[in-house]
Amino acid sequence: MKKNHTEERRRYTRIPWRKEVTLYSGMEAHNAQILDISLKGVLLENPDNHKANPGDLYRLSIPLENSPAIIMNIQVVHANEAVFGAEWTQIDMDSFASLKRTIELNIEEKELLRDDIKKLSE
Repeated sequence: MKKNHTEERRRYTRIPWRKEVTLYSGMEAHNAQILDISLKGVLLENPDNHKANPGDLYRLSIPLENSPAIIMNIQVVHANEAVFGAEWTQIDMDSFASLKRTIELNIEEKELLRDDIKKLSE
């Protein structure tokens, strides 16, 4: 089966993970929905009344149960009318640890997570 262009560019294992999040852009806040997540990025539905474009910068807040939210700065890499993909450009150590733990709890093949961590350090 032939992979599409987006799949060929993905270096990190993505896990399906539907979660309500908040995107901050300047003084505006938008509610959005994560569709999947990886150690380096997210795929989100475009918020109502807002369309993300490649190059746009946001601050993303992902609430977690019984833990502080994962906070990261993201940049949009690709977008269409319905969804956009973004990679984080800045994340603090506590948020990264929570992100890693979230993926660890939701990924089926643990060795894929180890491979992704190795890629991040390259």
